[in-house]
Amino acid sequence: MSDRLLASIRPVMALLALVPASALGQTSAVGDWTAPRTPWGEPDLQGVWTSATLTPLERPGRQSDKAELTAEEAAAAERRTIENRAANDGKSAPGSVGGYNQVWMDAGSVITKSRRTSLIVDPPEGVIPWKPGAKEASDRERARYGVGPFDTWTDMDTGERCLTDGLPNMVPLQPYNMNLQVLQTPGEVVMLHEMYHELRVIPLDGRPLTGIAQWTGEARGHWEGDTLVVETINFADRPDTYWSAPWRKSRPSLRLVERFTRVGPETIDYTFTLEDPQVFTQPWTAAAPMTTDHASRGVTSGQIWEYACHERNYSMINVLGGARAEEAAAARDE
Repeated sequence: MSDRLLASIRPVMALLALVPASALGQTSAVGDWTAPRTPWGEPDLQGVWTSATLTPLERPGRQSDKAELTAEEAAAAERRTIENRAANDGKSAPGSVGGYNQVWMDAGSVITKSRRTSLIVDPPEGVIPWKPGAKEASDRERARYGVGPFDTWTDMDTGERCLTDGLPNMVPLQPYNMNLQVLQTPGEVVMLHEMYHELRVIPLDGRPLTGIAQWTGEARGHWEGDTLVVETINFADRPDTYWSAPWRKSRPSLRLVERFTRVGPETIDYTFTLEDPQVFTQPWTAAAPMTTDHASRGVTSGQIWEYACHERNYSMINVLGGARAEEAAAARDE
């Protein structure tokens, strides 16, 4: 963990270290389970959570008329995934430089318990409700990945540039680092995401927004019963940047509402709703349940580690160097 990041969360961690375990005994009942509460009376969401799953964000076209898998279908999909990963581990196409093998991957191998064919629950079709022009722009942006052109570092997407993949970051689109550490103090919730070591300090005290636009917006939270509701706006205007998932591209018209509800000793019901009238025909909602039982999702258990993408980003250097080498080779052949 970098010194700067550690310094930013050290006060929070120090405060939590002073809280005796017995002080967490105040609880609230949720069905047959009793939910823990913080010493100051709020639902306790603290822990290292993961949302890794095989369930895709959008419903695949081949399942367009199928909202839910059977238990047998879900088990078969999980089995195929494990077998395919083993069969293709470390292999790459001729002429390709290849990529990480499964030693480095941690994508999860389990369908969500709901067995839905998509994380999107609204609209019921399970797909992002793009406006036609916005969908075409998204497709063009995604088609650039790995293809270029690569004339400058800005021709790579924000993830390749070690910036961010955007919010919400608990959507399991990444093949690794799908962990979120939640810390709480009176008046604030702190969320540290493993990917890009993104740190969100979310005030709960009703303070006004600063209006300062940021890559991941400006968040404010409040409690609705036992549910933490986080609203994020003031996203920076980045029209000329490329994103691996353009639906979460930073833009001023975007509004994100997230809901976190502790429903079991190892489970948070997490949903998010995205609203942007410029690119979506309606607000849309996805559910990505989180757990501290990492093994149940087929991923590694343990602490969050530093994501040191910016310490010599060899990928960016080599992509640009490769593009220049191809240009030189083409010039020699003319």
